[in-house]
Amino acid sequence: VVEVVSREKEERKEEERNEEKEEGPVRARAEGDLAVRSSTATQPALSYLDVFLEAMSDQWTEKNAQGNIILLIAENKLTTGMVVKRLRQVKNVPDSVLGYTSFRGDPLFRAAIAKYVQQTFASDAGAIDPECLAVSAGCGAVIDNVCFAVCDRGSEVLIPAPYYPAFDNDLRVRSGVEPVPVFSSSGSAGLPTNEDLDKAFSSCSNPRVLLLTNPHNPLGTVLNAQQVHRCIKWALMRGLHVISDEIYANSVHAPEGSREVFRSAMAMAPDLAEKLGEELVAQRLHTIFGFSKDFCASGLRVGCIHTKNRRLLMAMDNVGYFCGVSGHTAHLMTQALEDASFVRRFLQKNQRNLRSSYNVLESKLKAAGIPFLPASAGMFCWIDMRKFLRESTWEEEKRLWTGLAKDAKVLFTPGRDCHASEPGYFRICFAWVPERALALAIDRVARYLEKNADA
Repeated sequence: VVEVVSREKEERKEEERNEEKEEGPVRARAEGDLAVRSSTATQPALSYLDVFLEAMSDQWTEKNAQGNIILLIAENKLTTGMVVKRLRQVKNVPDSVLGYTSFRGDPLFRAAIAKYVQQTFASDAGAIDPECLAVSAGCGAVIDNVCFAVCDRGSEVLIPAPYYPAFDNDLRVRSGVEPVPVFSSSGSAGLPTNEDLDKAFSSCSNPRVLLLTNPHNPLGTVLNAQQVHRCIKWALMRGLHVISDEIYANSVHAPEGSREVFRSAMAMAPDLAEKLGEELVAQRLHTIFGFSKDFCASGLRVGCIHTKNRRLLMAMDNVGYFCGVSGHTAHLMTQALEDASFVRRFLQKNQRNLRSSYNVLESKLKAAGIPFLPASAGMFCWIDMRKFLRESTWEEEKRLWTGLAKDAKVLFTPGRDCHASEPGYFRICFAWVPERALALAIDRVARYLEKNADA
């Protein structure tokens, strides 16, 4: 019996050795016995995350006047009360919200979204077909899903710089796509030239996407429509997909009569199709928008894509299962969006609130002698603090940022995280705090700069 058992053990060991030979050596693992691919996900998404999280534990309030004033969160709290009030009016929630629906998004919800788009930021785009829409849990999820579908691991996404600091993490963490900053040779805040784009394109091994953000984050501006059209045309002619991220489309707060008029990529599609062919534009032009910013509702997690690429929509039918919007949220938002009077009043009020806060910020920056790029959209202001650096290095930018965060207790977004062209630029998110805190923040910054002028 012992001999038989021993022989069986040896046979099993031999089988295991043969299996190892067939399967190859055991793959390397990351810490915690995780797959190596998890290493990106376990790294901080942003360089300043630890300081930010520490600052969150001691925030400024009316009763905590010495607390941290955090101006790096891209959320709008200025008009949340109006949204909450409208959602609370939805009393009758049907049993159907507890069941499955289309993983591309509930059909009634998509119909309400299509109507909302036509009536607001894409009124010149013609009819929006709900069947060309897919809804996911936030625009980050939408971009990840699009990149998963159109890019191979290691493919590159060209992004005009500076850009939203979390794009780096969002593109790399799951889809394994590499962002490539494209700088404008003109040195202006506009989009890169075709020559700039060509140079970046040539440096890539497998470029697949041009990602545009309009209105712009972090610049807080509406991009020139002709320049956007030019960049989209350039990308389509080189076989790239174009993602137009329009998450701030309904947060344009420029004064009435301003020359900065937002135009959606959806409205540019007919002219592009006439020049390049309808099929090409339908296959490769995708527009993203949502309700996190424009509706002060980042916690509801609702992001949308408009595309006429049927294969991409089929992919969304599948991967949408992993990041769908809850039935309850979809029902609440459907009721709110179908209330055209509410939508109109809310957007008008929100835009006024954004402009009011920005005006406070603008006045304070001028008084403090801090140069800035005039803003007209979103909740951002791009400030230029190069003259306050002792030398033009990223280490010096970090020293200034750390001093402001630790001593002045004011947190901006570092320009380096936004891929600024040179050290000394910072992004201010002005819609997360009340106007009083915003004004106080710049007063603190001014005092810190004065105190450390000769340091």
